[in-house]
Amino acid sequence: GIEIVSHDPSDLGPDSKGLCHRHGSVVLNIMEKEDGTIDDGAKWALDYAIQNQVDAFTWDGDGMGVALRQIASDSLTGKPIEPHMFRGSEGVDNPASLYMPAGDGKKDIKGKSNKDTFYNKRAQYYWYLRDRFYNTYLSVVKGQYVDPDKMISLSSDIECLDQLRAEVCRIPKKPNGNGKIQIMSKDDMKKKPYEIPSPNLADSLMMALDAPNISNTAHIELQFDSLWS
Repeated sequence: GIEIVSHDPSDLGPDSKGLCHRHGSVVLNIMEKEDGTIDDGAKWALDYAIQNQVDAFTWDGDGMGVALRQIASDSLTGKPIEPHMFRGSEGVDNPASLYMPAGDGKKDIKGKSNKDTFYNKRAQYYWYLRDRFYNTYLSVVKGQYVDPDKMISLSSDIECLDQLRAEVCRIPKKPNGNGKIQIMSKDDMKKKPYEIPSPNLADSLMMALDAPNISNTAHIELQFDSLWS
């Protein structure tokens, strides 16, 4: 599967910067950087992506993250890594597609489209993350067969697993008058009565599921050249 690094930026202040490294269904690494400016954090994440020769680099483009377009472009020019800016406030991906359609040979029950299920892209991908964890539970604990491509595995080498677990499990849903799935915004999470700090590790993990469509031409050329060198 695709190998992707995602980055949740932050500037000087109490919020740390997040990074996730995913390869297919396996999360290889989750890290945070507690110091430095937003540019320092971007360089840290981009250097990691380049050193690990991943296929794509994704970052949160809402808010201050929009300013990272230039540094991402400068760092990745000439390298076979696809830059991708994640906008959680945007409308959902594949809006007309059914969320969780019936599989082949199964009775088709009318469902909802993505645009009728999710409030925005952030809610969509957090729910996809939830689905992957639940599918893994069904397979490992309940013994049911689940397509491995719809599961998730976290490397035991990740040092901040406890913090990641806490961040993922405490993000509140927000009531939505139209019946859509909506996730509480970071700004609302910081207010009373919640007072929940920004979930930078969880956001990095969620964004890592948004894989851009990339061309593997550069990788194929590199492999072809190595065969004849």
